[in-house]
Amino acid sequence: MRRNSLGVLAIVLLPSVCAADSPARVTASAVPQAAALKLDGEFNQTVWERAPAISDFRQRDPKDDADPTFPTDVRVAYDATNIYVAVNAHDPEPDKLVALRTRRDSVSPSDWITVLIDSFHDRRTAFEFTVNPAGVKRDTYWYNDNNQDEGWDAVWDVAVSRDKDGWRAEFRIPFSQLRFRHAANAVFGFAVVRQIGRLNETDTWPLISKSANGYVSSFGDLTGLQLSASQNRLELVPYAVGQLKTQPDDPGNPLVSRRDPNASLGLDLKYAVRPSMTLTATVNPDFGQVEADPAVVNLSGFETFFSERRPFFVEGSGMFTFDMDCNDGSCSGLFYSRRVGRSPRGSPEVPEGGFIDVPQQTTILGAAKLTGKIGKFSVGALNAITADEKASIALGTVRTTQSVEPLTNYAVVRARREFVNQSTIGFIVANTARSLNADTSFLPGKATAGGIDWDWRLKKRYALQGYWAGSTIHGSAESIEQLQTSTVHSFQRPDAEHLEYNPTATSLNGYGASVAIAKLGGSKVRFNSNVSVKSPGLDLNDLGFMRRADVRSMSNWIQFRRDTPTTHVRNFRWNLNQWASWNYGGDRMDLGYNVNAHWQFTNNWRTGTGLTVLPRPFDDRATRGGPGAYGNAKLAYWQYVEGDDRKPISIGNFFNLGADRYGTHWLGAEPFVTYRPASFLSVSGGFRYFRNVDDSQWIENADDGHYVFGHLDQSTVALTFRANYTISPQLTIQIYAEPFVSAGDYTGFKALVNGRAPQYHDRYAPFEYASNPDFNFRSFRTTNVLRWEYKPGSALFVVWQQGRQDTLDTGQFKFGRDFGGIFGAPSTNVFLVKWSYWLNY
Repeated sequence: MRRNSLGVLAIVLLPSVCAADSPARVTASAVPQAAALKLDGEFNQTVWERAPAISDFRQRDPKDDADPTFPTDVRVAYDATNIYVAVNAHDPEPDKLVALRTRRDSVSPSDWITVLIDSFHDRRTAFEFTVNPAGVKRDTYWYNDNNQDEGWDAVWDVAVSRDKDGWRAEFRIPFSQLRFRHAANAVFGFAVVRQIGRLNETDTWPLISKSANGYVSSFGDLTGLQLSASQNRLELVPYAVGQLKTQPDDPGNPLVSRRDPNASLGLDLKYAVRPSMTLTATVNPDFGQVEADPAVVNLSGFETFFSERRPFFVEGSGMFTFDMDCNDGSCSGLFYSRRVGRSPRGSPEVPEGGFIDVPQQTTILGAAKLTGKIGKFSVGALNAITADEKASIALGTVRTTQSVEPLTNYAVVRARREFVNQSTIGFIVANTARSLNADTSFLPGKATAGGIDWDWRLKKRYALQGYWAGSTIHGSAESIEQLQTSTVHSFQRPDAEHLEYNPTATSLNGYGASVAIAKLGGSKVRFNSNVSVKSPGLDLNDLGFMRRADVRSMSNWIQFRRDTPTTHVRNFRWNLNQWASWNYGGDRMDLGYNVNAHWQFTNNWRTGTGLTVLPRPFDDRATRGGPGAYGNAKLAYWQYVEGDDRKPISIGNFFNLGADRYGTHWLGAEPFVTYRPASFLSVSGGFRYFRNVDDSQWIENADDGHYVFGHLDQSTVALTFRANYTISPQLTIQIYAEPFVSAGDYTGFKALVNGRAPQYHDRYAPFEYASNPDFNFRSFRTTNVLRWEYKPGSALFVVWQQGRQDTLDTGQFKFGRDFGGIFGAPSTNVFLVKWSYWLNY
């Protein structure tokens, strides 16, 4: 075949199915076709007549390796610039197809067809392209065999059609959106997944078994691809943003304007440095269309973790993960991208009679990342620069500025060596460098963290996993002292002989490590046992996320599972957990036992319940830098139920409660309902209620040396509303709104007298406290977005955001007063229009 041939070549695929741990091998041959393919979903081009079909699909769910209820056949073709996949999903009752019209990348209980391409043929990374009968598209990037990056977006196209025999999908996937090595006889990993909505059935080719320890490693092969021609290598997405901010008047404040218009230009770029390596960059990024974080009231001494939502940082984030702390699937570790563009931390003093305006976020001047493959290594490098952010200060006619966050460079380098047996060994280095001045000397000038991690597979389904990490931070004595005395470290604790508090130190160093043995696959039993340590000086928070140092911990988890359906139960999980932790001084801070079970029924309802026993803990952060204190043993219970989301109305609830024997107890409920009156419209509402009564909530460390606590009665209520209206798969409207109230009433003030007393009543003594720590925080946040993808890769956003916030001195919660008062609070509005245009060279 000529190098520059534009002929379409059909791939003859001889079906073969093997066990999940031994992927099917597919032989392919090319059949020339003179004309280019036009997408219509009808399969009337002659190339599809000559291409034999893959048809030996197997069930993945509910019955692993059973015959599918309905047949499916697949044909594949390609030309010099695209790969084409034609999928015919047979269905004797096409009027029962589930085709919910939602926004792009939205998961719904529809029928779906998914094409997965492991273009590197490394058995661990893949590009996923999905469509439902309404033409809604989803795309995902798979990495590390089992992990998904749902923030990955590609420019591709698909056409769907229906007839009396079922429905069809015809995919056109540009080679420019894939990563692969050019070769005269290239081999791709390949799989197709079909989901049948009304049956809640998943069929795959080849079989991707639920009991397998990997997903991408279960794919079949697509061979015979002649990929020697060069592809388009450069994508540019310039964009323009126009914004108008309105805010309440502040009489006499010359720094606040009731109307604040703004406009900016930016650029996103993707460049294929080589076929297996992509450079992604953004200049002056704008994330105005991103939904706001939910409101919280945090009374603990530790930082609240918020997930990343900004598209540039979400896409490809899996390459940079180095997880050190995981809880119920949410993980944090050495890289936390929300440090880039964080809220400024400087707090300038306002002169008497003066005014100040502090930016809410630090401006990101630009960011770039390089990701891909070099030989047997997956590699990634990210660099971002944020501006020297300044607060404006006005005193009379005098205007001054003061830095509140310095010019900062963030850099991360990550690499993993990958082996044939799915094992990996990797390393990461993260560095933060700040250009400091007198105003920002309270921050360290340089912070570096790094580590190595491994996942070594033993007999396919077992693994020896772990990591070692270290950090070093350098700065002024003031900056290092702030780190030492923060709740992350608490070096100044008077009852911690193992800690060395040094207010003159100009550096802080530490390490962390973990080792685990796990069973990753299997149809009946899986487990994980691990031990880990974080030394007192470890600190990752310049570019990572870590709540605390000075901890040694262990945990054990074992799961018993059944995936074979019975008359009423579709699948079942039973988990046993045990964990404990100590600080380096030997205090046992935590000990817990938990048993929980989960059922999915054949009618698609789900439920689960769990019981947790917590023996007496020791809280070495109880006084935020003072002596630690014992807590009380607790018992906790939770349960959830979720309805069938295929129905027009689905409901659910999460419920939890717990208590000790000394006046502390809590109760939480989160009911929700989703209503789909039509395939193109969904409305959902949720109610979050949490009542927390804590008999020993820390308030402050008084100037006279007392550590003040109180009996807190706190009520938190939030109402969440979402609406999604899909005019077409390319034109959608999203509405999100959340009023939030949290009120806390303090009584029974006391002072800590002996935190290590065995009996609770001996730890505290009554205390006369004159201040009023009661609080009543009220907020309302809404984000409303119209998104129009007027051509593939190009979009127009029209956004309206509103925020309201208010506080009261009372700690009493009254539903009518507090929720009614939210909408009487002053509002800040942002109206934004963002236009982008995709160019490919």
